[in-house]
Amino acid sequence: MKPRFGYTQVAIGFAVGLMTVGIPLSALHAQQLSPLDQGKAIYMGHCAGCHGFDGDGNGPFVAGMTPAPSNFKTATEATLSDNTIQQAVLVGKGPVMRGYSTILTTSEVNALVLYLRSLATAP
Repeated sequence: MKPRFGYTQVAIGFAVGLMTVGIPLSALHAQQLSPLDQGKAIYMGHCAGCHGFDGDGNGPFVAGMTPAPSNFKTATEATLSDNTIQQAVLVGKGPVMRGYSTILTTSEVNALVLYLRSLATAP
């Protein structure tokens, strides 16, 4: 009897399942990813739904959010300190964005900040 699913389909399903329960794919391959790629994986798993897949603040879940999610592509975002960004990630921002202090490690937050910096337009 031929298997219903191939290795690729099972691997993709497993990865999507892990991201659905809040475990970023980067946690599985942190040793194999550069910090920038690790930050991108964390962003895609935790942030893109609201902040947009390219960081423009227009993700699929943005409808009705007040305040609107940050647009990481602006020059204003580029001027924020790493500490300011880290605090927003860890503590949350406003009534809509929750904090990730119990979800992300320090190295994951640092990788995320590095990725967010790569999205910003220099002032």
